Amino acid sequence: MNRVSMALASLALAAVPQATAQVSGQGGTIRVNADKSEVIERQHQVILIDNVDIMQGNARLRADRITLNYTGNGNTETSGLSGFGDISSMEAVGEVFYVTPELKATGDRGVYQSSSDTITLTGNVVLIRGEDVATGERLVMRLSEGRTVLDGGTGQVQMNINPNQIEDSDDDASN
Repeated sequence: MNRVSMALASLALAAVPQATAQVSGQGGTIRVNADKSEVIERQHQVILIDNVDIMQGNARLRADRITLNYTGNGNTETSGLSGFGDISSMEAVGEVFYVTPELKATGDRGVYQSSSDTITLTGNVVLIRGEDVATGERLVMRLSEGRTVLDGGTGQVQMNINPNQIEDSDDDASN
């Protein structure tokens, strides 16, 4: 990798932690690992390619490729790539994994929209909460509402629910 490519990759990764998009509801510094990054300045975009692993707080997002789209509202003259503004959306493709302490979700494609604080996973979706497992074709997680909707697509949503776990959760909620 030549010096210019390494410098651009370093700047791209330095821009990510300063953005307000959330991988975790906790906020904080976003750590990014990827085999390659590409910055498209005119489109206010950073593309992370191969073995992408993004961590923030107690949440983790992994995929083959993640595209970060920025608002373009920043001041690039004073703050470098972080001058792209805040992250408006993220698109993850190829073996997408989203993991928090409460859930694990996988799919073929994932999209985060900051305006609605929504994560949408599509294609062969598997959602795991504790010992409960649900499968479908489209999962929409409205993070600020704490609402999750799973759609079966052309088939049905399938679930394997552990009733003992539900009782334990109800006991915890009443304490």
